[in-house]
Amino acid sequence: MDILIQVSPVDAAHARRAGTDFEALSPHAAFALDLAASLSGRVTALVFEVTDLAGEEEDEVEMVREAQGEKTPAQTAMAEVLARAAATRNVTLDVVAGRNYAFTITETLADYARLSDLVVIGTQGPLTFPHKQLAERILFDAGRPILLVPGDAGFTGGTIVVAWDASRAATRALHDAMPLLRKAVRVLVTTIRDSAENHAGQSGVELCRRLAQRGIAAEFAGIARQGRPVGACIAALCAEQGADILVMGAQRHARLRDLVYGSVSHMIFDSGPPLPVLMAN
Repeated sequence: MDILIQVSPVDAAHARRAGTDFEALSPHAAFALDLAASLSGRVTALVFEVTDLAGEEEDEVEMVREAQGEKTPAQTAMAEVLARAAATRNVTLDVVAGRNYAFTITETLADYARLSDLVVIGTQGPLTFPHKQLAERILFDAGRPILLVPGDAGFTGGTIVVAWDASRAATRALHDAMPLLRKAVRVLVTTIRDSAENHAGQSGVELCRRLAQRGIAAEFAGIARQGRPVGACIAALCAEQGADILVMGAQRHARLRDLVYGSVSHMIFDSGPPLPVLMAN
C-alpha cells in the first residue's frame, strides 16, 4: 500500500533540541509509518508548509530553493526525522520537498494523492481551513480515500467498524479498507436502521458472509436510529466497542438535507473525528 502524508517542516534547531524524534514527528506521520509497517507498504511524505493557502507570505529564498528541488533547513530537519522513524520501522520512505509554485498546495497534494492508495491527514478537533479544503479536494475531486487521525491516536488495527448503507461511497470505502480489514483482530459491520422495513441490513449480513470468504471474520450489528442523528449512532457504537478505526463513505449533501437528516460526513468534518476514520467517496 502506498500511503501519502503532508508534513509541515520543523525548525532545524527545534529538531535538535527535541533530542528524540518523538517531539518532532507529528502524530499522523507516526500513524502512517506504523500503518505502512503493518501492511508492508511505503510512505511518500510531502514536506511543505501550507501557509500559501492561509494567505500568508512565504520566504522568497525558500520558495526558490523548493522550486529548484533543494531542501530548506527546516525541510532537511524534518526529512531526517522521518528517515530515522521509517528506518526503525523498516518502511520505505520517499520525501518530496521541491514543488512547482505555479500550482497551489491543494493542487500538488491532489496530484500526488491520485497516485497513492491512501492519504493520512492529522486533525486537532474540527477540520478548519486549509486542512478541510485539502481533505475535500482529495476525497471529492481526486477521488482518493483519506484517513483522518485525531490528536495523538496511535495506530492499532485491533477493532475496525465498517459503517454500511450499501451506497456507492460506502462500497468504495469498504474496498479501499480491505488491506486494513485483513489485518484487523475484529471487524464489525453496522447499519443504522430507520425501521424494520430497511433492507440495507440484509446487505450487511451478506457482506459479512462475503468477507468471511476472504478470510475476514466480520460480525453484523443493525442499530435502530430511534430519532438520533446517524453520526451519533455510529459514534456511540464505536465507543461501546472500543473501535480503533471507523470505515465509512463520504457523501456530499445539500445543506437543507444536512439540517434535517444529519450527515455523518458533516459531523466528522465539523466536529472532528473521535477516532481514526477512513473515508472514501
